Amino acid sequence: MKNMDIFTDDLQRQLLITKGLERLTRNDLANEIGVSLPTMTRLINKKAPFAIHSNVYRNLVDWLADHRVVATQDK
Repeated sequence: MKNMDIFTDDLQRQLLITKGLERLTRNDLANEIGVSLPTMTRLINKKAPFAIHSNVYRNLVDWLADHRVVATQDK
């Protein structure tokens, strides 16, 4: 069995905020993070939390660290 990590709603929120701020398409994100388009679609659209492969999780967390959103406010 492959190693899995939990993709949380907080990670999903960070991904969506960064996607919007940087005006990236799903395809742009998939290429930058190094995942397939179907995986990126799942990360964006599926209700979190859910399990993802550790390598996808690591790529995503590293990418978000490089694209840190300084301040956000939920309304």
